[in-house]
Amino acid sequence: MRTFGKFDFGSISYIKMALIGKIRNNMWLVFIIIALALASFILMDSMGPGNGQGANFNQAIGTVDGQKLKQMDFERTYSVLFNNAPDANVGREALWNYLVEKSIAEKESEALGMSVGYDELMDLQFGASLSPIIRQNFSNPQTGQLDVSRLQQIKNQLESGEDLNPQFAQYWAEQEKQIKTEQLKNKLNMLVSKAIYTPNWLVESTFKEENTRVDIAVVKIPFDNIPLGDITVSDRDIEAYAKDHKDEYELKEEMRVVDYVSYDVVPTAADSAKWRAELERSMETFRTTTNDSIFAVANNGFYSPFYGKAEQFDEFYMDKLASFKVGEVYGPYELGQNYQAIKVTDKKILPDSVHAAHILRRVTPGNADQLAAANRIIDSLYTVLSRNKSKFGALAKEFSEDLSNKDDDGDLGYFSQGTMVKAFNDVAFHSGKKGNIYKVQTQFGVHLLYIKNLKYETREPKYQIAFINVPIIPSKETESVAYDVMLNLIGEYPYLAELKTAIQSNPKLRFQRSENLAINDYQIEGLGSGNTSREIVKFAFDGNTEINDVSPNVFQYTDPIRYFTNKYVIAGLAEIKKPGMPPVEELRSQIELTVLNELKGKKAIESLSGSDLVAIAKQYNVNVDTIRNINLLNTFVAGLGNEPAVIGAAFANEVNGVSKPILGNSGVFLVKTLSKNEPGELTGLSFLKNTVTLRKRSSSQFGLMPSLKDNVKVVDNRSKFY
Repeated sequence: MRTFGKFDFGSISYIKMALIGKIRNNMWLVFIIIALALASFILMDSMGPGNGQGANFNQAIGTVDGQKLKQMDFERTYSVLFNNAPDANVGREALWNYLVEKSIAEKESEALGMSVGYDELMDLQFGASLSPIIRQNFSNPQTGQLDVSRLQQIKNQLESGEDLNPQFAQYWAEQEKQIKTEQLKNKLNMLVSKAIYTPNWLVESTFKEENTRVDIAVVKIPFDNIPLGDITVSDRDIEAYAKDHKDEYELKEEMRVVDYVSYDVVPTAADSAKWRAELERSMETFRTTTNDSIFAVANNGFYSPFYGKAEQFDEFYMDKLASFKVGEVYGPYELGQNYQAIKVTDKKILPDSVHAAHILRRVTPGNADQLAAANRIIDSLYTVLSRNKSKFGALAKEFSEDLSNKDDDGDLGYFSQGTMVKAFNDVAFHSGKKGNIYKVQTQFGVHLLYIKNLKYETREPKYQIAFINVPIIPSKETESVAYDVMLNLIGEYPYLAELKTAIQSNPKLRFQRSENLAINDYQIEGLGSGNTSREIVKFAFDGNTEINDVSPNVFQYTDPIRYFTNKYVIAGLAEIKKPGMPPVEELRSQIELTVLNELKGKKAIESLSGSDLVAIAKQYNVNVDTIRNINLLNTFVAGLGNEPAVIGAAFANEVNGVSKPILGNSGVFLVKTLSKNEPGELTGLSFLKNTVTLRKRSSSQFGLMPSLKDNVKVVDNRSKFY
């Protein structure tokens, strides 16, 4: 329960000033409080587990079948593997799942006598059977190429006993644990998949199911076409339906619901004018600067080293660029949430694409010996080719170190501007001429570039541009006004019922309700994910928070790109939902229409008699539809929808047989099977048997770990720490 009562915050500024004055006049009291707090902290840390949230790193953050997962281990692993995660909550969730699976895999493997030995681990890290974890961590994110030299260097250090960098040693140790866990999971999956056997009768049945096609006539009576009559949905009906669909509606853990008031912080007219004036001041320097790229980037902007057509830029500028002069600055323009100014730094008629070939001699950056050797070879080749260009393809095959195209005579095909690195691009599109060969040095090494053709779609100019931006964001004063509004609301209305009534007269305030929240959640619909949403969840699950309580503080959300406060939130606890089946009143709001349709469908089925589809269709003013070429594996059929029971009946019927009325997802159905086109005699039984077995083995791998999790007792204490 909140420990402060309802009181007047109308004089809050005065109270703040009075409190500050009291503190200044009694500094001796402040020092005593600080000393006591420090002593309390030290004592709390020495008292061990259970004495203060997160006070002792030996506390269990959770258990898996009684095996403790210590907070200290959790924090260490997180700092090594997930410290750069954009959202700490996402990283912790991923780490928790990994540690739970690691514990299960180790326990199951130990019971089965399986392990990952030293030689096997080395092969997974450096050998022919590289772990996917190594490939992910040591591959270039752009090219996907594995950094073999780096791995070899690490292997040499480990084998020679040379000490690794301490930070990297920690990382490598945690990575080894990941690799072992992944390998143990693979072994468990392999053990289960190898045990899967497909008998001949199942193969024949599968072949028949997958290849039989039926044509049907169907009558669909939509629920809306069935009169309501005297049907009512009772509490017993709701309970019975929920019980039959227990997995969908029963709560496995306690959930809580919060109501919240939000205030979106938006820039005022005065804020907008301030930022416009700031951009105008920057434009003066933008006009005279000699380094457009640095100035643009330093002013929240963008500089394009490449040239583009007018239509490739923002549509706002498409019809303006032709009138802009090179070197002039134009603006301010309001685009989205920014004031922007543009400068055309250059304008040229350039080819749209270039057809070229190259010979590359690779050079490791900073290696002077390699560079000198590459230059000698390239210079020699250039001398040969200056006399006879027809030898380019043969020389590329012999000397080029670009394995992706050397066997194609070094041919790169046609490429557009910006596809290649800048030095290569500049020669190909700017200074180079068709039919000539040029020596070019890039970060990859030294090239001979042969320009075979220049293709022009049009002779319209292309533009090189730079932008500068000033974001239009709320000022600190605007943020402060919004914050004071929310702070005063907390003081005046500490309970939800009062708060909801009080805000109705303020159009800037919105009142919303969250979805069901679990104790470890960090995302709230309408507010997003992150630490602030996590704090609201923690407030909702705090042992001192009762239904109708309003949070004693204002929650602050920050724009993830421009880093200003974009929303203030006050939260209150609206509901506590205990594990088990929710009460009828709550279930009714979710499933009443579904239950009503089911009751209407059952009533319609009772009134149907006979198998004359035309007569039944006429009775309910619907049509008899014909649907052809249905397969038993179809989950959705055009003209029918998602109706598995209807498809099942179509295959169960004899030809020209009519099903009993079927209660489907969208209405009541009758089905007449017009024809069945069954496959011929099965050939290639062995091949199909292998195919079916491989399919089942593959699907089993996705279900093994979830199945193992369902059979262990997992205690999750993360909410006590984060």
